[in-house]
Amino acid sequence: MTDLMNKHSGDLQVAGEQRLTAAQFQRSTEQEPMEEFEPIRDFFQRRQAKHLSERASTVQIVTERAAAYRGHFVFPGIDTFAGIEVDGQRVGYVDYGINPLGDRLYINKIEIEDQHQRGGVGLSVMWLLWRTHQVPLVPIQEFWSSKGFWYKARQRLAAAGALIDPELHTGDLEQAQQRWRHLIPELPHERQIREMMASPEWPEIEAGFNARQAL
Repeated sequence: MTDLMNKHSGDLQVAGEQRLTAAQFQRSTEQEPMEEFEPIRDFFQRRQAKHLSERASTVQIVTERAAAYRGHFVFPGIDTFAGIEVDGQRVGYVDYGINPLGDRLYINKIEIEDQHQRGGVGLSVMWLLWRTHQVPLVPIQEFWSSKGFWYKARQRLAAAGALIDPELHTGDLEQAQQRWRHLIPELPHERQIREMMASPEWPEIEAGFNARQAL
């Protein structure tokens, strides 16, 4: 009986080794195409990045003002308003902000003068912003007339390894802002109100306030 059990145990061990070998073989065959694909993808991304950089060589983003504005969406992050120049000539502007976490760049608005549209200037601006900050770009409330631009920009920047996230609607800004709400500094009067409401005297203060309101 013991010999029989040992025989079966040996068979199971061999079978287990065979299954393991098969699994290892499957993993190796699954990984090989990926390993081959990575250099190919990197090659095409580098080529597209070079192409975009060459096209953007005559475009400059010139910061005109940059500050943290309380009440703005990215506060205490920085809002930036910058002119767009082509060969030294101002052809438009871009208004954008980076949240205080530093992980998203939000495009509030980009405007290119009519005579310079459809020449790749807007795409070059997106590429320069990505190349400078290396974080996903997020358009806020795309206009219907700009849908075509954003569609092409997403495709062409993605080919270079850059990312443009889906648009963020104005109704979603407050929810998105919750990620850095804890970084917004509290104003003195807000702190006083918070401390008052947390004090043992608050029920009496509130009752007196409500009584005066009822008069």
